[in-house]
Amino acid sequence: MTPDNPPKYEFLKDGRVVLPSNADPAAHGTVVHGWLKHHVGMDLGRNDPSAIVVIRDECYPQFTGRGFEQKLGPRKCTVVFQETIQLYSYTDLADFLARRLNQIPHWSLAIDASGLGTPFSSTLDNAGIEHHAVVMTAGANLTRKGNQVSCAKTLLLENMAVGLETGALTVAHDLEGKQDLLNEIASFELASTSSGNLVLQGGGKGHHADRAIATALAYLSATHLETTLSGSYRLHGWA
Repeated sequence: MTPDNPPKYEFLKDGRVVLPSNADPAAHGTVVHGWLKHHVGMDLGRNDPSAIVVIRDECYPQFTGRGFEQKLGPRKCTVVFQETIQLYSYTDLADFLARRLNQIPHWSLAIDASGLGTPFSSTLDNAGIEHHAVVMTAGANLTRKGNQVSCAKTLLLENMAVGLETGALTVAHDLEGKQDLLNEIASFELASTSSGNLVLQGGGKGHHADRAIATALAYLSATHLETTLSGSYRLHGWA
């Protein structure tokens, strides 16, 4: 395919992307499924506003040049939306989040369920909003049981940092508030504990790291929590 003759993809209802060809669909390697989906991260504000960040995750099939054989092209994860919202009622916040998710195709959701996030996770369960409840811990491990996830804060932030450094994760050039988000991410720095361990700390004086944490949660969903190519969460009982 050339820029003047781009491939004509077929976007399936479950978020998969197909590159149609004249090959026998039963022939091994002739058809692969790409995807276009979104990962939503939410950092629950205590006294600060809550932050929501959306990462578009896309990977498209392409022809290898050997007949009708296909392969997956490069994967791109891009921050395409961010916002903050100040609501003190968990029910109101869940309602707002549900309305926002209804506007996002093929989404998965990861929230900060540490501390006060635990009752908010229960509010989402009661509202029928599927999600990963991520509790940030010390150490360097990630464990999961169902939708319950324990993740070291250092791992969470380093995963985002590696994505940005390698270009696997980018920020859309026209993202509203892009520089504010980049400033929040840059506010995290390595510090030494009393025992000599290095830890990542963020939100230095004058900085709130809510959107950076929401970005890290969304990217963790892309890299560690969503293992199926076309998995999308649902709102149960919502129009």
